[in-house]
Amino acid sequence: MFERRLPFFICAIVIVMIIAPYLFAVQMNTVDTVFGGFLINPIDGHSYLAKMQQGFRGDWRFVLPYTAEAGNGAYLFLFYLGLGHLGRILGLPLLVVFHVFRLIGAILLLGVLFVFTDRLFEEKRLKNLAFVICVLGSGLGWLAIFAGMFTSDFWVAEAYPFLSMYTNPHFSIGLALMILAFMPDRIPSIFEELTLGLTLGIIQPFAVAIVVIVKVVKYLLDLVEDVKKDRGDRKVLKTGALFPLVAFASGGGLILVYQYWIIRTDPVLSLWNNQNITVSPNLIDLVISLSPVLILAGVGVGAAWQKEKGKILVIWALTSLLLIFVPWNLQRRFLTGIYVPLAVLAVYGLIDLDRHKRLPLRSAVIILIVLIIPTNIIILVSGIQAAVLTDEKIYHEREIYSGLDWINENTAPGDLILADEEVGLLVPSITGRRVIYGHPFETVNAEIETQFLREFMDNNQTDQFYEMNIAEREIDVIFLTNEVSDNLERWIAANGFTVDYENELVRIFLIGE
Repeated sequence: MFERRLPFFICAIVIVMIIAPYLFAVQMNTVDTVFGGFLINPIDGHSYLAKMQQGFRGDWRFVLPYTAEAGNGAYLFLFYLGLGHLGRILGLPLLVVFHVFRLIGAILLLGVLFVFTDRLFEEKRLKNLAFVICVLGSGLGWLAIFAGMFTSDFWVAEAYPFLSMYTNPHFSIGLALMILAFMPDRIPSIFEELTLGLTLGIIQPFAVAIVVIVKVVKYLLDLVEDVKKDRGDRKVLKTGALFPLVAFASGGGLILVYQYWIIRTDPVLSLWNNQNITVSPNLIDLVISLSPVLILAGVGVGAAWQKEKGKILVIWALTSLLLIFVPWNLQRRFLTGIYVPLAVLAVYGLIDLDRHKRLPLRSAVIILIVLIIPTNIIILVSGIQAAVLTDEKIYHEREIYSGLDWINENTAPGDLILADEEVGLLVPSITGRRVIYGHPFETVNAEIETQFLREFMDNNQTDQFYEMNIAEREIDVIFLTNEVSDNLERWIAANGFTVDYENELVRIFLIGE
């Protein structure tokens, strides 16, 4: 009875774990500070809200919200643009839509993982073990902390199911679709695979490349096996597996080709892509972050390869491990979902150790669970601790939000706002307006813009400097929260710009009028 109910019990625990810290953080709002909505990687979290803002105002073409001259845009990030449209239709705050879909994505991922692990093993205890490892597991980063290291299992959310569910909706939904593409005993139609490829390409494009490579390798290996066994009827060809594979590759490939083409040809997006560098962690970091399941997976590879359902896991794990070392700017994205095949292969490793009397299964499971849980516990505790301390990385002054509310009501959607780095992150996510600088990757020429911002705010410049940059950049609003240089104060006063909005922290000037 307990074995049958265990997965549902685990699912309930996970849902509580990924929701409770956020609810607690909201409860820690004060009269002076407001929770920004993100406990992990708030910079990217606000960039997702900024994309949703574009959908909220009715757009389907994404333009860089943190770049002054955003260009013509392109059909990218359609998932978050779509959530913005949904928020407008339902009349819901975008942050609520974001977290509702984070919960929906978590439920979807848990359901797909349950079916996936259920189909891989015959024994109920092994099904449950694989599910628990996949859902709750992480790496040995908690041990690396004692050596002063901050490893990938604390922040590369797309690699781990739990961290994906804790962070954002598209990681969870994308991983669920990815696993569905590898689901054992699934006989998909051409239309289903075409739709799956298109959907995965929109939500998590790098996963498409992984899935296609794995499926192609598996298909070719099956053909080779036919030849070795001298099957004159070519069983693999008769199954018709090639057509769904082509359909999936066509659907997902269409998205990838479009994205590659538009990013290479659009002058603004190409500059953004050049600085959007996400290299893989170093080898030591990877080994720590993926162990102990990585080690156990190595033990279980042979046993898994002997089973038809296990081969896809081996190919998936090896493909991802090889792709993350491909020398290009976005290699880390190929870590997407890598923990899943390693976790299931680790079960094969545990079985092998038990079979050869090296380590009893019960003892090995206890040791493994003790090793793979603490990193996620630390992540949860860190979020709660940050909420207790109202950490400035995840909380912002209420006066800033009041100023942003005023911006929403008193400026045009296309206005360009000059603000400091903290406010620059919030302006596009709360108001949908553009800023000079606000995001290290989505602000084109981020280093140059950061330097300009500091020169404008902090250094004493000539009147000509202010006038020239205001005119050339067509800045409409100056949003001040801190003390600025005397010359800037004098220039504002000399030009007769009166404060259009102010509170104890914020002063806003409408320069464009």
